[in-house]
Amino acid sequence: MLKHSIISDDSNPILKHYDLQRQVGTAGPENVWKIFEAIRLEDSKEASVFWFEKKVADKLHKPRRRETVSEILRKDVTQLSRIRHPKIISIQHGVEECHDSLAFATEPIFASLSNILGNYERMPANIPQELKIMQKRNIFGMRRVPFTGDHEFIDMEIKYGIFQITEALSFLHSSEHLIHRNVCPQSILITKRGAWKLASLGFVEKTKEGKKSSCQSWTTKIPKMAQPDLNFIAPEVQLEKICTPLSDMFSLGMVICAIYNSGKSLISADHLPGLYVKQLDQMHETFGIVAHRMPLQLVEPVEKMINRDTRYRPTAQLFSMLKYFTDPVVSGLQLLDAAVAADRKDPVQRAEAYANLSQVIPIMPRKILYRNVFPTLCQDCKSGESMVFALPAMLTMIDFAPRDDYIDIILPEFRNIMSSSKPVQATVYILNKLDIILSKTPLEEIKSEVLPLVFNTLDSQSLQAQEAALSAFSVIKEYLDDNIIRKMVLPRAKSLFYRSTNVRLRINALTCIDHMLDSLGKMLILDEVLPFLTDITCQDADVVMAVVGVYKHMLSDKKFGLTHNLIATKVMPSLIPHTVNPGLSMEQFGDLMEVLREMLEQIDRQRRNKMKLETVILPVPPRYEYSIFVT
Repeated sequence: MLKHSIISDDSNPILKHYDLQRQVGTAGPENVWKIFEAIRLEDSKEASVFWFEKKVADKLHKPRRRETVSEILRKDVTQLSRIRHPKIISIQHGVEECHDSLAFATEPIFASLSNILGNYERMPANIPQELKIMQKRNIFGMRRVPFTGDHEFIDMEIKYGIFQITEALSFLHSSEHLIHRNVCPQSILITKRGAWKLASLGFVEKTKEGKKSSCQSWTTKIPKMAQPDLNFIAPEVQLEKICTPLSDMFSLGMVICAIYNSGKSLISADHLPGLYVKQLDQMHETFGIVAHRMPLQLVEPVEKMINRDTRYRPTAQLFSMLKYFTDPVVSGLQLLDAAVAADRKDPVQRAEAYANLSQVIPIMPRKILYRNVFPTLCQDCKSGESMVFALPAMLTMIDFAPRDDYIDIILPEFRNIMSSSKPVQATVYILNKLDIILSKTPLEEIKSEVLPLVFNTLDSQSLQAQEAALSAFSVIKEYLDDNIIRKMVLPRAKSLFYRSTNVRLRINALTCIDHMLDSLGKMLILDEVLPFLTDITCQDADVVMAVVGVYKHMLSDKKFGLTHNLIATKVMPSLIPHTVNPGLSMEQFGDLMEVLREMLEQIDRQRRNKMKLETVILPVPPRYEYSIFVT
């Protein structure tokens, strides 16, 4: 439980539902919401709790002003609870209130964009290490950039983040007919899975079709924590007290500039409306400096977004269609987010998302892959329904991951997938991709996790799974010792052949034995394999040819112990009747006859050599020895 030194009271009802941990960030107007890591007591799942201490507003000596702040924050949570969209923060538990605090719970949050850009207002003295900003030199010289160890913003992260917030605004403007009115870094939250989501809906205004909405400009007469951020407010809001959805686009443009300007807005009014007006006139000069740090494809659109003339500003929908966002990684992430938002209700959509993702993974930045994609893959692989769709992407990720990443990050999760119960289709897919898994997996893990998966699948009731397991032995044979082959592989392969009437399964059993031959000793082959083969009476042409294939392999090397005596007395008598098998095609008949001729040649060669050794040639006597018989 969080200590009293961090939160002034423990009487807020939300503490009955969540166990609060460390503070990781702040958000909302003037960063009044403290964000805490939390564990939901009901199911021990990770969450975040937003906490507002009312004493923060105590310096507002007039009670009405203090209540104004609380009203705005209550409205914020109420709107978030009502409006559901993948790019708007998801509420887990609605607002709870007591005399000293307001609180609500959401999906797990990493921090606000404001925190990541270096604003630590209302943060504890011990700033989380992952949020600390370090001096780092780049092509613009020494400047402060968001740097969090492995969490420094990368271009793709910013690109997709801006796209996500644009989608949230497009939804608010088009579907909800609302104007956000406070788009700023404090209103953008980064989840622990790396998604950028819009929050702070306490200032929303309803749009009027074809008309501009009237709104309150920023004033010193209202507490600053009960107003939007002056540094990001659109000129028409502050100067004319009117707003439209395009006012939000001005604010978004200013947020983009802040990202590329060390977290600072182009306007720094310091809560002074007069200074805002003065800096507004100088803003485009400042933009010229910041523009050099932006991707070229963003410069012109952003310049239009922050134009004082609303006619030049793009709508959220038009902005989202920029060529800048036409990127396969953005498209792949977007499809995945949409599928997750559908909550597995649309299998076709999920299949499409993961098929696309499998193609994009090889070019996806490492940070995006492990922070945005991998947690979703792991989650979907815990559900039988979605595992079938997610596994191909997971295996693609394994295929392209450096071995260290696989061992340290992927394998701990994939180990659970291999050992868990799963649909037949998922098991078959893993077995068919064992070559990829074996190439990255340490030997001890292969023996403890991969081999049991194969052997357990042999006992499956599914013919498809049994076939896949038998086929897998060609890949894992180098990891099997003679004892395992003799006691586990051969008996199961033979048993499956005898028990099954399925032709494909019988062929796979024979193929499995064929692949094992090189690993078997001569006596094991003669005692276990040869009698099994000669006893096969199945007349199916494909099964016959599988048997012929095993014999052909055995003929290739003397180490298999197939002598001319065994060929003549055991093997050929079992094969010759098949020469009149009406089920054989011309090609199959030719293959059978070729093996029989090779067997006859071996008999002829070995028999002649033996006869030569056994034949005793009498010496021819000298000519003079015959003279005594001459008369």
